[in-house]
Amino acid sequence: MAYMPVTSKEELRVGWGADFSAWPVELAVVLETSGEPADSEYHDAAWDGTDAVLVIGQGSSLELAPGQYVVWTRITTSTQRPVRRSGILTVGEP
Repeated sequence: MAYMPVTSKEELRVGWGADFSAWPVELAVVLETSGEPADSEYHDAAWDGTDAVLVIGQGSSLELAPGQYVVWTRITTSTQRPVRRSGILTVGEP
């Protein structure tokens, strides 16, 4: 996915390619060695068009130490809860 310095605070964007904005979306960013995230590791995100967006990094609700992370996205509809492994994020020193 991308590289982000550990001192950065910025939007993490995950494109879904279709309009799912009628339903809540959540993102999880977990260490690559952790496997699939637990429910408690998901954070409420927002929609910007067809992108799920969450501000992460220093001073946000999701601060990350240096490491290799997997980004997961989850949508909850009235009948389904699709979960997608959405990419890799490397966080490191600037």
